[in-house]
Amino acid sequence: MRTILICLPLLIAACASAPEPKPEQPAPPRESAADELTPGEAWKEGLRLRDANELEKAYEYLLSAADRGNREAQFEIGLWFMTGDRGLPEDFKQAAKWIEKAAQQAQPDALTYIWQLYFYGRGVPQNDARAMKWLERGAGAGLPMSAYYLGLFHYEGIATSVDHTQAAVWFQDAAAQGVPGACYYLGVMSLDGDGVEQSNEDAAYWFERGAAREHPASMLALGDLYRDGLGVEQDTAKAKAWYRKAVGQSEDTEVQAAASARLKELE
Repeated sequence: MRTILICLPLLIAACASAPEPKPEQPAPPRESAADELTPGEAWKEGLRLRDANELEKAYEYLLSAADRGNREAQFEIGLWFMTGDRGLPEDFKQAAKWIEKAAQQAQPDALTYIWQLYFYGRGVPQNDARAMKWLERGAGAGLPMSAYYLGLFHYEGIATSVDHTQAAVWFQDAAAQGVPGACYYLGVMSLDGDGVEQSNEDAAYWFERGAAREHPASMLALGDLYRDGLGVEQDTAKAKAWYRKAVGQSEDTEVQAAASARLKELE
């Protein structure tokens, strides 16, 4: 089931496995100029120092802000540990610790990352149920990709029973915010009458919205509708045009192969 999420363009699934970190040691009390600033001021100064490539001092200021509850600093430190490219070692356990702290305060980027850490088991024990809980938090906060993946959890039955009606609710939420994959799923579901009322016209509407956002699978499906005259007036020329776009824009070899085969059939 891990494969349904590989399209998300984040770092978590692609990062190489990090060595198991050593147990954390209690940090000694520190005296720092950063502590004389407010958490928000320390966070901003940390970013300034980061951009000036003064990474050691940047970390000092960010840590001061994060320890005092600044969610932006917490996420920033988590990202440093996750990528290992700011002078800190790659350490997913530390990354998860700080990103979860930020997510608990509804930091949007942290909400986007934390569910993936649980889904892939990076820095925390793999836990689909926890991943879903964080998706629900993100979707409730209005994050479109959280709504989309929450729809996929319901569609595939991950951490819950298969429920295509509920999946459609979340896909509609995501589609209304411009997520092309959600448009595609709604098109498929409308065509099949699966979780929503069967309607070829609705299927065409959703595939058109997905295709307009450069979604190759939507282009392929829209080509099929024009080829067969389902929900739209039959138009072989338009079908070919959509198949060509699907071939030219897709990195998915299955979509490319299917679109190429359909083009040959229409020649």
